[in-house]
Amino acid sequence: MKGQIKTKSKSPLRNRKLVAVLISIGTAILSYMVFGTVTAIISNRFFTRMTPFGLWERISLAVTSLLLGAYFGLAYYGKASGKGKVCATTATAGGIFGFLTFGCSICNKVLVFFLGVAGVFTYFEPIRPFLGIVSIFFLGFAIYKKAENITAA
Repeated sequence: MKGQIKTKSKSPLRNRKLVAVLISIGTAILSYMVFGTVTAIISNRFFTRMTPFGLWERISLAVTSLLLGAYFGLAYYGKASGKGKVCATTATAGGIFGFLTFGCSICNKVLVFFLGVAGVFTYFEPIRPFLGIVSIFFLGFAIYKKAENITAA
């Protein structure tokens, strides 16, 4: 057929984007459910929280889960598009700091082992909001660098 121009289909790219979005949403929901259950922010019969939690812990759990979901979605998309690894350590540190922010300090056996119960309340509890801010910064930076790496080249 004369005059007909064939165009390449962009369905593989579209499929990668769709899968990346689904991975982001799934990871965010799964991390919210797992972290929320383990820290007893979501009521369950398996874990009991020894300290009360408030709005700060709920917000921190939600933001950390959303950022982890975004990072995992971008990581999948970057891997599928052939881009290299960037900021995995920063994202891991952000996830750990986030967990320490909304987790029960007394329930954390490692903290109690190193600081004791009095030390946890004296030294660790006051810095938990700061850890939450550091967590958001680390995860946000990792997402930014991952997205920058994907769009470059």
